[in-house]
Amino acid sequence: MNKLTGANKIKPFHLLLMLAVAAFCPAAGYSQKLVKEYVKSTSVPIRTIAPDSVDFSDLEPIGNAIGDAKVVMLGEQDHGDAPTFLAKTRLIKYLHEKKGFNVLAFESDFFGLNYGWDRLKKTQPEIDTFLQKNIFPIWTVCQSCDNLFYNYIPATYSTGNPLIISGFDSQQYLWYSYKNLKPVLDSVFREMNLPITHQNNYVREILPLIDSPRRWIFTAPKDTVKLHECLVNLYAINRQMTAVTDSGSFWRYVMDNLLQQAEAVKTMFKTKQYATNERDTRMAKNLAWLNENKFKNQKIIVWAADAHVAKSLKNMKQSFFDPTVSMGDVFVSSLKNNEKVYVLGFTSYKGVAGRLGFKHHDVYAPRGNGFETWLNKDYPYAFVDFDGFNKLNPDADEYFFMKALGHLNYEGKWYNVFDGIFFIRDMYPCERNGRSFLSIKDKQ
Repeated sequence: MNKLTGANKIKPFHLLLMLAVAAFCPAAGYSQKLVKEYVKSTSVPIRTIAPDSVDFSDLEPIGNAIGDAKVVMLGEQDHGDAPTFLAKTRLIKYLHEKKGFNVLAFESDFFGLNYGWDRLKKTQPEIDTFLQKNIFPIWTVCQSCDNLFYNYIPATYSTGNPLIISGFDSQQYLWYSYKNLKPVLDSVFREMNLPITHQNNYVREILPLIDSPRRWIFTAPKDTVKLHECLVNLYAINRQMTAVTDSGSFWRYVMDNLLQQAEAVKTMFKTKQYATNERDTRMAKNLAWLNENKFKNQKIIVWAADAHVAKSLKNMKQSFFDPTVSMGDVFVSSLKNNEKVYVLGFTSYKGVAGRLGFKHHDVYAPRGNGFETWLNKDYPYAFVDFDGFNKLNPDADEYFFMKALGHLNYEGKWYNVFDGIFFIRDMYPCERNGRSFLSIKDKQ
């Protein structure tokens, strides 16, 4: 994450090629007959994205498409898309109140949003403060998310149907983790009687390195000596913990996240790029733990970027997507017992985009024969169920343009990337809600 706002501190290689490739790809020279006709004939209008609209009848086509799914993933083109956040808030209310989903898991701190949230006194002031400090500020400082974070979630705790908050991001460095991760792990290691806690240098040298990767992601160490020491000790702790815990232990996952962060720093030393594939893989494993262990008998809503929830980016025509690993792909591939997951991506037609703290920019116009142009011009919002298309056309082999990744035109078999698409005609960026950003400097 950017120290103030973003979800990825350093963009993956293929994202660096976006501007050079996406806008100038030649038009497709083959038929898009099946998918185009399907989109034009089956797309349904969504009446509103206003979070306070409690008449959910227009969302029923989405609910019907979701069916008996245990996990629903809600994406976003970029992390500053205000109308998308409004739409997701309304969808969350619908899923919670009408479809039995009672867990909301964010692309944010795994340790803080599980261990910390579980120990939080669930009153309005405590919930407000905790959410602001432990979910990335691209959302908690965005005015379009206020209704969700500071009204709806706290209000559910005065009912018999509270909305449980969780997180699956391996980046464990937000407020609660910054304050508590190291001392809590120290206590856990000692309770497990790990051999490393009996070493003479444990308190003086080893313990201070435990959560160093969360600092190094922002400011890399001057050399690799400390990084090497950190990795050696983290792997030692992991081996010792493995010997005394089962595979579903929460603490094993916390340690694996720390190792992934340390390995990401090591990769940055070598390649000057963040290890995005490794992060997505770890997020998928964290989400699988939530699904199979902590919330085994509960239904989960996932909040993350389109690029993370995508089922497989190998369905993209651009070759630089080939080595890309997405959380959605890894998670769906790991599912047991034929559990159903529904992945809802987002796209838009025109407008302005940009994350909080970054320069705003006009979004690219859709391609002349792209997905966004096929929808009824009178629809401000619409839904298309690609899952239905796949059932009708199991052998379809059609590429087409759509803007679901970063507002840029990419060509792909998008019906194999998302189960459904939520369309927004006019995009605009978030506005600040008056709450403060919490950067790494604020924690010192």
